[in-house]
Amino acid sequence: MLVSSYINTYDLLIDRNNSSKIGAVSTAVSNRKELREQASEALDGIAKQDVFKEKFNLKAIKKSIRNAENGNKIVEDAIFSKKNGDFVANSNKLVSNFDPTVRPWFKGAVSKDGSTFFSKPFLSVTTNQYTISVSKVIKNKYGQAGVLSFNVSYSIVQSGIENLKIGRTGNVMLVSDDGIVIASKNKKLIGKSIKKTSLYKAVVGSSKTKGSVIPKGSSKVQAAYFDKGGSNQTFAVAQTKANELNLELGSLVRNSIVISLIMIIIVIAISILTTKILKQIFGVLKAYFEKAGNGELELIEDKKLDNANLFRTTKTMVKADDSGNEIQVLSASFNKMAKSISELVTKIQHEGDNVAKKSDTLFTLAQQTDTATEEVAKTITGIAEVTSVQAQETEKSVEQVKDLSKVVQELRENITEMTKKSTEASNLNGENIQIAGNVDSNWNQELVRMEKLNNSMNELNNNVKNINKIVNVINGISQQTNLLALNASIEAASAGEAGKGFSVVASEIRKLSEQTKESTNEIEKIIEIITEQSAEMAQQTNESLLGGEKQSALIKEAIDSSTEIFNKNKDVAKKISDVENASKSIEKIQTRVLSNLESVSASTEENAAGTEEVSANSEEVLATMEEFTGNVAELRNISKKLKKDLAEKFKVIE
Repeated sequence: MLVSSYINTYDLLIDRNNSSKIGAVSTAVSNRKELREQASEALDGIAKQDVFKEKFNLKAIKKSIRNAENGNKIVEDAIFSKKNGDFVANSNKLVSNFDPTVRPWFKGAVSKDGSTFFSKPFLSVTTNQYTISVSKVIKNKYGQAGVLSFNVSYSIVQSGIENLKIGRTGNVMLVSDDGIVIASKNKKLIGKSIKKTSLYKAVVGSSKTKGSVIPKGSSKVQAAYFDKGGSNQTFAVAQTKANELNLELGSLVRNSIVISLIMIIIVIAISILTTKILKQIFGVLKAYFEKAGNGELELIEDKKLDNANLFRTTKTMVKADDSGNEIQVLSASFNKMAKSISELVTKIQHEGDNVAKKSDTLFTLAQQTDTATEEVAKTITGIAEVTSVQAQETEKSVEQVKDLSKVVQELRENITEMTKKSTEASNLNGENIQIAGNVDSNWNQELVRMEKLNNSMNELNNNVKNINKIVNVINGISQQTNLLALNASIEAASAGEAGKGFSVVASEIRKLSEQTKESTNEIEKIIEIITEQSAEMAQQTNESLLGGEKQSALIKEAIDSSTEIFNKNKDVAKKISDVENASKSIEKIQTRVLSNLESVSASTEENAAGTEEVSANSEEVLATMEEFTGNVAELRNISKKLKKDLAEKFKVIE
């Protein structure tokens, strides 16, 4: 801006100087023209006198021109000469052999033949001033001809231009065509030759009658304005020196420096104020984000900002507004994020409630299974006792078989209950899939702001679902263990070839026991992961502000995982149906067992050893189920702890 002001001022000063140059040259040209006009009028006035109409009387003519010279200030050194060289003159400084017919004014007048002739400027020997000769051929009524002439000094032009003002250093001159200064504001130049100067060469070399030229080696400030005025004898020119604008430009530079310093001070003050405002803005945002990192999801509200000790601009900039500036949009996005996190934590707490409830149900089922297993163990022990006295207590054996039928019936009822629970689990899985779809939709809206946070939440969600999967596997194992236990009890009561199944049943029970232990180990690992993730959740909440690009993909994976669990639940339901069919087969076998009780006595000794082995295995199964029941109880406690930690870690401050 200052550079532009400098340039504009510089151009204005140039224009001002050019205007003064044009005015000065116009004045000089006007004075020159006026001089010539006055000289021409004076010459015509003298020529009209009667003395020039009659026969030429040199004595009378001398008197006439003396009177004319005395009566008109511009007339100097008047002279009249006949064509034969006879002349009269007012000047007494003429040489003795003066011949007017060879003088330029005489020849010029003759060449004009009745028109006024103006000679080139010359330095008058009588006045020591630059002068021009005005001459004209005069003819009387007798046919005589002579030349009337007088000198006109340029003092009139000089007096008109010496008081002109052309800037501070400018000068205006009237220059002859041979480069002699005949009039000048700077009187020291009068009579000097400028023919060798670049100024003279530029003016003479221009094809224009008037205009501006910049002499070679000169600056724009030194541009000269000239006017040749249609005359080939003189031209007027005005020019300023190179330092013409130094005073004004120096003052402008000083003023510009002062203005620059003032502007710098203003900019610094504005910068300091802006910095304070920005520090307040980012300080407010930092405080809210730190609270969010610590689990306190406080919303950025206008009322809280108005009560804070902040600049008004800071309050305006930080207020949440979806259609405002970038910081206002950020505040609005932060509020949306806080609300979304709150909703997500609420949903996770709800899912934790579901896990706790399912854990309670699973714990109840485990207790029932443990009771059933204990009853099976007791039954097997009873079978062993019955086997030892089978011959004497066949009737008691029949009653025990009937008791076994009741157990089988109870097992069928448990299976029916498990089928119902499995159906409920499938329905819950369907609801989980729908909930995961809703979470996917919500997180897609918060994708940019919730990347890392959602990633951690989804991993936690996946681990919880993995716990459900493992619980379902353990549930399946417990059901199969129950089935194998029943088969073992039935085989123990079988006779003949049926006794060979004890080894197979025992082997399957051992495998199921190992699988149960592996599942329990997986549960422990997942529980450990959940515990670690709960500890890291606060840290990941801070990092979650960097965005959530992967959240949608993870949620989709969660949906796929839920769908897979849903399909596996269907498989479990099918297996439970298979178990139910197997229980029906057991009832049929019971009928055959009752019909074969009469042959039990014969195989008592052979079965005794088998019943002891089955009794030992049943004890091992009972111990496994007790361990399983303990793990389920621990899972239930962990679910409740997870819900409590989420409730304590995250809270929304209204």
